[in-house]
Amino acid sequence: MVDTRMTRQKAAQTATADDTISFAELSGGIAVIRVSGRGSFANSVEMKSLADNLAAKIGPGHYHFLLDLSHCETMDSTFMGMVASIGLRHIRDNSEPLVIVNANDQTARLLSTLGLSHFINVRMAGHADTPPFESSMFQVADRKDVSKAERIIHMIEAHQQLCDIDSENVVRFEGVLKYLQESLEHEKNK
Repeated sequence: MVDTRMTRQKAAQTATADDTISFAELSGGIAVIRVSGRGSFANSVEMKSLADNLAAKIGPGHYHFLLDLSHCETMDSTFMGMVASIGLRHIRDNSEPLVIVNANDQTARLLSTLGLSHFINVRMAGHADTPPFESSMFQVADRKDVSKAERIIHMIEAHQQLCDIDSENVVRFEGVLKYLQESLEHEKNK
């Protein structure tokens, strides 16, 4: 008889190992950031750190991010809140929107539902203006080890960003934000 708990745990670990953020720096200040697997709370800190580092390295007004979702299965709300934050900074620093390329129906629907498509240019897979990106161009972003409290703070900030960009998200994430605030208080009191 197979122990289904162990099988589920192994499957979860394998799936998590496949959820990666990678990047390629191209000429002209263009950086392609690729999400493989799921974009989630588990890898959103490294995504934010990568975007922060690339923006600082290339410089405001000179960087242009393309977020490649060709290998992305889905995204959770924490990840999309972090993408919203990157998208708003992209507009502020460069006077042009962040461009998401190779979105599938699922990821495009998620971005639209939460209001990101109002200020981010979302291009579907197969869009004529999207060049192919060779996998050999990409390197995996550094993993970020953060404390549980730091991750909770990151999740709060991401969800607050979603609430700030679309008033409908306030109702959607009211319970999530309350739970995260309580979790943060619990973590601080340990």
